[in-house]
Amino acid sequence: MLLALAALSLAAPPDVDSPPKGTQKSRKDAAVIVSVEDYTFLADVGGGTLDGDALQGWLGTTRGVERITRLKDPDKAAMRRGISEAARNVRGGGMLWVYFAGHGYADGEGRRVLLSKEAAADDPSGIVLEDLLGSARSGRAKQILVILDADFGGVGRGGEPLGLPEGKLPALATGSDPKLTVWSAASAGEAPGAYPATGHGLFTWLTLGALRGWADGATGGKANGEVSLEEAQSFVSAKARLLGGRNWNPSRDTRAEVMKWVVSRGALQPGPDQAAWSALAQDEKTRRVRETGDRLLAQATGEWLEIVVVTAVASPSGVEKLNAFIARYELAVVQVDGLDVAVNVPEVVDARARLDGFARDARKSKGKKRPKKGQKKKAVVAPPPTVSTTLLCDDLVKLEPAAMGGTLGPDQLTCLEVKLNKVTRQTERDKISRVLLANADGKGSVSEWMRLASRHLDEVDRSDPDMCFRFALTLSRDGTIDDAPEVLRWADYALENKSRWEGPTFVGRVYNLYRLRAETATRVWIDAEDELLSDRTEDNMVEAEEARGLAKNSAREWLDYALVAAQPSERAYRLCETAAGSPHFCTARPGGDAP
Repeated sequence: MLLALAALSLAAPPDVDSPPKGTQKSRKDAAVIVSVEDYTFLADVGGGTLDGDALQGWLGTTRGVERITRLKDPDKAAMRRGISEAARNVRGGGMLWVYFAGHGYADGEGRRVLLSKEAAADDPSGIVLEDLLGSARSGRAKQILVILDADFGGVGRGGEPLGLPEGKLPALATGSDPKLTVWSAASAGEAPGAYPATGHGLFTWLTLGALRGWADGATGGKANGEVSLEEAQSFVSAKARLLGGRNWNPSRDTRAEVMKWVVSRGALQPGPDQAAWSALAQDEKTRRVRETGDRLLAQATGEWLEIVVVTAVASPSGVEKLNAFIARYELAVVQVDGLDVAVNVPEVVDARARLDGFARDARKSKGKKRPKKGQKKKAVVAPPPTVSTTLLCDDLVKLEPAAMGGTLGPDQLTCLEVKLNKVTRQTERDKISRVLLANADGKGSVSEWMRLASRHLDEVDRSDPDMCFRFALTLSRDGTIDDAPEVLRWADYALENKSRWEGPTFVGRVYNLYRLRAETATRVWIDAEDELLSDRTEDNMVEAEEARGLAKNSAREWLDYALVAAQPSERAYRLCETAAGSPHFCTARPGGDAP
C-alpha cells in the first residue's frame, strides 16, 4: 500500500446479540423483521439472519414489543403477508417497525425493490418499496419506521457483483407523511458492507448499538436516558464513515417532527470510548485493504490462466497479451478510503519470464550473441535537423498547450531541435527538451518519448526522479533482457533523488523502485543461469555468480524497505530467499527480527 496501515486491536467489537432486559412495555407497537440471507440464485447476504435475530431480541426483550412477525428467507408472497400482518397488529398510537436485510435493486421504472429469496439476476423478484410503504400505512400506526440494510448498487455485502439489471436509483423520499420515515443503509448506490468481526452487517450492528444507548447524546447534547431518531441516525452515519469508509453515507431524515421520535429509552448502555472506536476503525481499514487486494489478485490470476493457454507458443498476439498484462498489473494500485494501495501480483514475474523466453529463443534462432559484460546497447540517435531556426519556437510558454495535446507541427519540432543544439544554458535546454517530451506524450508515442527521454537524461539533466523512474519502468516493460543494465542504472538515479518526493508519493515510488530493481536483477540472474547451463565457461560462471549476488542484495533491499514502510513484503521475501538459497540471509535483520 502507498500509505502504511498497521493492524491494531485495542478493543474487540462490543456484543449486540445479548439484549439488555428492559422494563418498558410497548404493547401498542408491532414489528415485521425480514432477513434474506440464503438467496437461491444470488449471492448470499452474510450475517443477514443474525441481523434480524438480534433486532428481534432487542425489540422483544429491551423495548417490550410483543407482536413481532419474523420472516427468514421468505419468498415474495410471504413478504407481502408478513408486512400486512404487522400493519394489522399495531394498535392506535403505536409504532410499526419494519426491518429488511437483503439485496435490493432499482428497476426500470426508477423504483427501489427489496428482493425476495427466489430473485435472480434475470428475474429480480421482490417487493417494491412504495408498495411496502402503502401496506404499512394501511394500519393504525402513529409512527412507521422502516429500516433497510440493503444494497441497491449491484454489489453485495462481500463486494461481489450481483449481475442485476442496471436502473436509475431514485432518491429516498417519504413525501409529506409525518408518520413515516425510511432509514436506509444506502442513500445512493454505495454498498453497505459486512462487519466480519461481529458476524453482522455493519449498518445493523451500528443501529443495534445506537438503540442500546450508544447514541444517547450523539447530537451534542447531554445524555438524558433516551435515544431520539435524530441521535440514532447521526450516530450511525458518523460511525459508518469511521468504520466503513468515507464514501458511505446512510440516509438521514431532516424533518424536525420526525427527528424527535424516541426510539429507545431505559436500560441504556454506554458505547465504546474514543480509543476503542479508533482501534475498531483501524482494524476494519486493515481488513478492507486486505480484501481489496485479494479481489484484485483473484482477478489477475483468472486473467493469467487464460493468457497461459494462448501464449504457449510465441506469437505477436501472445506477446501483446503478455505486455498488456504486465502493464495492467506491474504497479497495480487499488483505492481504499481514498488511499492508494499497492498490490503485488506474482503472475507478473511469470509473464516477464515468458517474454524473456521468447526473446532468448529468437536470439538463438538468429544466431545473435549476448552482449559482453559492461557493453551498453547503442542508443537510437535521431538525425539532426537540417533547417535553420525560425520564430516558430521562440515562446516556449505559448507552445506548451499544443505540446501537451501532441499537436506541434513538423516545422515547430525542427525549430525546437535546432534551438536545443544551439543554446548552452542548462535551464533553457531543459525547458526545450521538456516541450518536446510533452509533445511525444500528448501524441501517445511511447517510442518517441523514450528516445527523447534517453537524450534528456544522458545529455540534459538526470536529476528528475519521476522521469528516471518512468524511463526505467517503460524500458523494463517494452525492452528485452539486454536493457536490464539500463533499467537498473536509471532506477538507481531515481533513488538518488528520492528526496524530491514527499508523503505517500515518497513511500509508494521508493517502494516500487526497490521492487523494479529487485525484479530486474532477478531476471538478469535467471538469464545468466540459463546461459551458463547452455555454455559452461568460466566467464559465464563468474557472470552468473555476480548476477546472483546483485539479485539477492536487491531483493533484500526491497524487503528491508517494505518492512520499515509497512508495505507488502511477501514477494520481496520470496525473491530474496530464492536468490540467496537460504532463508537466513533474508530473515536476519538488525535487532534479530524476522519479517
